[in-house]
Amino acid sequence: MSKEHRLLLALVAACLLLLSFQIGNHDFWDPDEPRYAGVARNILESGDWIRLTDNGRAYTQKPPLFFWILAATAKLGGGLDEATARIPAGIAGLLCVAAVYRLGRQLFNSRVGWLSAMTLATSQRFFLESRWVHMDTLLTLFVLLAMESAHAALRGSRRNWAWMYAWIALGCLTKGPLGLAFPAVGVLVYLASTRELSRLKESGWLLGLPLCLAPVLVWLLASTRLSGIDPGVVVSRQVFQRLQEGVHHPRPFYYYFFSLPLEFLPWTLFLPSVLRFTFPAIQGRERGNLLFLYGWIVGGLALLSVIAEKRPSYLLPLFPPLALLVGFFFDSFLTRYDASGMRRWMEWPIALGGITCLAGTVWLANRGIEAPGFRERIVPLGLFLCVACTGALWLQRRGRRGAVLVTLLAAISVAYLWIVGAVFPWLNQHKSARPFCERILSHIGERPLGIYADYVPALAYYTHRKLQVVRTPEDLEALIREPPGGACIVPQERFPALQAILPLQALETDSVGHRSFVLVGLGAEAVDRAKPQTGESPR
Repeated sequence: MSKEHRLLLALVAACLLLLSFQIGNHDFWDPDEPRYAGVARNILESGDWIRLTDNGRAYTQKPPLFFWILAATAKLGGGLDEATARIPAGIAGLLCVAAVYRLGRQLFNSRVGWLSAMTLATSQRFFLESRWVHMDTLLTLFVLLAMESAHAALRGSRRNWAWMYAWIALGCLTKGPLGLAFPAVGVLVYLASTRELSRLKESGWLLGLPLCLAPVLVWLLASTRLSGIDPGVVVSRQVFQRLQEGVHHPRPFYYYFFSLPLEFLPWTLFLPSVLRFTFPAIQGRERGNLLFLYGWIVGGLALLSVIAEKRPSYLLPLFPPLALLVGFFFDSFLTRYDASGMRRWMEWPIALGGITCLAGTVWLANRGIEAPGFRERIVPLGLFLCVACTGALWLQRRGRRGAVLVTLLAAISVAYLWIVGAVFPWLNQHKSARPFCERILSHIGERPLGIYADYVPALAYYTHRKLQVVRTPEDLEALIREPPGGACIVPQERFPALQAILPLQALETDSVGHRSFVLVGLGAEAVDRAKPQTGESPR
């Protein structure tokens, strides 16, 4: 086995461990995980793979591909649970790592590919998204493959234009127009920077773009017809309103300039160094490939900035080119005969990381955090990372350049495994809705259950029933008075005002994440049902 094959095997083994270790050791956390898992569960229970539903209503916020994959994985895995539901994102993450390795080898060399792939796998937002029931990792995979195909086509392999449109079509089936927009703006910015916009003619975009949009449009028309919804309303809300106003997370245009440095940690610390040594103004045979990566990043950031709807996970399709730039910088550091000019550009990010870990550890150790077990899990992690940074600096001073990178990558990987194995299970007791839902079901049995004001996906998923959303006190009273007498989940902050006008009885109280809820009933029946049945008092 060649050295390259051994390194590739080590890459796959390391990333497989990172992305699969105890993947099902915590419950679904609001808002997206239980919602997406619930949509997939409805597919399995109803057998309807076209009309997606969430809490009994048509779900049109996202296209169907991710939910089809979730449902298919659950079928193959023997049922839908926290582990099987997270497998698709994990596999997509592993394929992203492999694709970055391949693209890095094509653009530069296999060492750049390996370093870039490990950089991607250990960037914190990519690591998290690959372990959650989210579709952004799958979208990132299709954007990455589309950009890889576009680069190959621009280098002379014209049949790759067809592959680009195929990957774009899958991206659109995953997350709508973003699957098209990311590759389009990336290629346009790159061609503009090289003054080759005329080459768009060879891509056949007049035919290719309609064809890659066709699958998602066919699904939309079929789904809305079955649901009795106007497809124009869906497009207006899910595309144009998100673009112009934002539906759930409207934020200012500059949001990502603050969000990106946080999401790409810990490698954000090296981005000034990367910019210093990879900016395409430098001359060299890699100039065109660096321009391609910068066009991908600049075009994507511009696109995301003009869209009113903004979330940190939307940045994920920009992580592959960022990781490739970091990998190129690390490769230059390793292979340059005289790396003295790069020495301080490697040392100060490591030193800054160590100082930040030490300061954060001291701050957390001295802060009066009431949650039991928090400091016991976080403080050792901070001290470990501080020691790792100190060790990397010592190796750097001794000229052990390869050992510096190995130390950093190993330390970050161990830190992630600690977070998954020790922090996530501890955090689950504060974020999971399962214990509250189990007590709710012990109180109400088969009686109707509602939720006041806002639908909470985790409460619907773990009670395994449709929650009737009630908007007014009159609707709430009708729900709990109607025989055989229902119950309702009410946000804690609304309970006193409702209790002042309705004779409500609190049956259970609990917190799910940062929100507190009260299960309420009415009258003497509620009082009887509020009596402890198992000797366990509400939290």
